[in-house]
Order: sequence, then C-alpha cells, then structure tokens
Amino acid sequence: METRYFAFLDESGQREYGPRTDRYYVVLGTIARAEQADAYATELQGVKRAFFRAPKVELKSNWLRRPEECRRRYLDPYGISESKLERFVEAMYSWLLATDLTFIAGVIDKRQMCEEYTKPHHASALGYLVFCQRYQKFLAQRHSRGGVTFDNVSGASQAGRPWRRLLERQHTQLKQRGCPYTNMGFPNLEETMAFADSADVDMLQVSDIAAYNTFRQFKDHGAVWDDPVADELLLYEYFHRLLPRFHQSADGVFAGFGVAKMPTRAHHRWLGR
Repeated sequence: METRYFAFLDESGQREYGPRTDRYYVVLGTIARAEQADAYATELQGVKRAFFRAPKVELKSNWLRRPEECRRRYLDPYGISESKLERFVEAMYSWLLATDLTFIAGVIDKRQMCEEYTKPHHASALGYLVFCQRYQKFLAQRHSRGGVTFDNVSGASQAGRPWRRLLERQHTQLKQRGCPYTNMGFPNLEETMAFADSADVDMLQVSDIAAYNTFRQFKDHGAVWDDPVADELLLYEYFHRLLPRFHQSADGVFAGFGVAKMPTRAHHRWLGR
C-alpha cells in the first residue's frame, strides 16, 4: 500500500514587500505520515492537559513570547504560573524531539529579491513553491503521496486578489504544469490543497512555532547563511533545539533540504547534527 503523508503549513513574516515589513518571509510545513498525524495530535493534547487541564489550548509563538499576550491567553485563563508555563514549553519541545515529525521550510529574502529582480515575485507564492519543491523530493524518495493543509490565510494582495485563492490557483498550476522556473513536476502532491483554522488543528500550531523559530534564525543570523567565507552558522536557541526534526540529507545537511532560501548567494552545506 502506498504511504501517504500530510503537510501542515504556516507562515511567519509579512507576505508583502516594503520598508516597514520584515526582510524575511517563511513558509514551513510539519510533515507526518497519515497514520501518525492523529496520534501525534492526541499526544500533544495530552501534554497540554497535563499543564493546563485542557487539551484544546491553542499554541501560538506570538502568544507564548509576548508577556501581555502570554498572560491574557495562558496564565490568567488557566490559572497557571509563569514557571509552570515555562515547564510546559520544555515538555512540548521534548515531545517534539521524540516524534518522527519532519519540518521543511522555504525562506524568502525580500531584500535580495528586490536587489536581483526588477519585479520580484510574490513572497507568498515563492515561499510555497520552494516548500513544494522540497516536499516533492521528500515524497518521491519515499515513493509516497502527500497532502497539504495550510493555516487559514486572510487578506488580499495589493492587486486585491485574496491570498487563499492565489495559493489554491498556484497549487493547481503546479500540479498541471510543473514549476514555471525549473520545469520540475509534482506528481506526488495531491490534486488539491486544504485550509483549516489552527485553533482546531494541533499540527498547524506546531508549524506556527517552528515557522517563527526559522524566521528568527534568519532575522538574527541571516547574513551568515549567505556569507561565502563563513565557516560556522550561528543558531537561534529554539531553532537549534528543533534542528534534528528538519529534513536532512543522508550525511546530515539541512541547508537546501529542511531549510531552503531564495535567493541563495552562497551554497553552504550547513549540518543539522
């Protein structure tokens, strides 16, 4: 029987270009075998229940990091202390590292896109394309097919086109025509993509946290990634902790496998172990 995978996608950083937006935009997928996805969701709900006494607590990196949101979303509603919340975060990371979940992220450097292209491609579309390229290779290596569920996206492009419809159209075109830049096909991707509210899907909450950690890695140390003479990549603490769960080559390289950046000016073989 053919193996099936699910990828649960979220984003970090702004899709739009402009001086008041973040330099980096990230699309990240948490990938699970179909038969494991529900079991992992149940396990994470168990971790939540142990600390909050509620299995349906929604996790968002933004809420966990900002003191005012942290108190409003977690401390006050569930009557827990900051130290107990810190212990929950540790337990959550320990659980993640013990799973077989896999992360793949597409990272767009909007500043470099503007430097290299007169009309830079939409960061959202390019980030999704970079993810799909790596996801297709991941699936092909395993002789598997894979679905995609994206966290509900709202708003529209500057041209007034809803982001959700643009993503749906892009997914259909990738299936029908392949990559417009490399002619790569996507035979292992399922025909349509789905959307869901992260409040209802635990794996989307995992993607939210991993996407922010990847975004923060580039915000803090993005210059090193593209430095041709760099021989060591500095790592954001929480990105470093999740690094074992990022897709890697057989010899442990995560650059270009679990994390792929566009544009890329230096092709380092950054190791994940």
